[in-house]
Amino acid sequence: MPLDEKTKELVAIGAAVAGNCLPCLIHHFNKCKEIGISSEDIAEAVEMAKTVKEVPIKKISELAQQLLAKERIIE
Repeated sequence: MPLDEKTKELVAIGAAVAGNCLPCLIHHFNKCKEIGISSEDIAEAVEMAKTVKEVPIKKISELAQQLLAKERIIE
């Protein structure tokens, strides 16, 4: 079953946030408003994307701290 337009646009909002694509976010935000998606629903999609995006940032920061605690890493 294909996704409805609202779902597609909210997924696109999330992808734009996750991909750091400013033009994409503007485009899909405007499209969401055009088809009647509430600001609350858009905000939820943005927050979900930010939450997903925070995991790799946290992991890379933890690894950097571990590497800094050592003199050399054997690959």
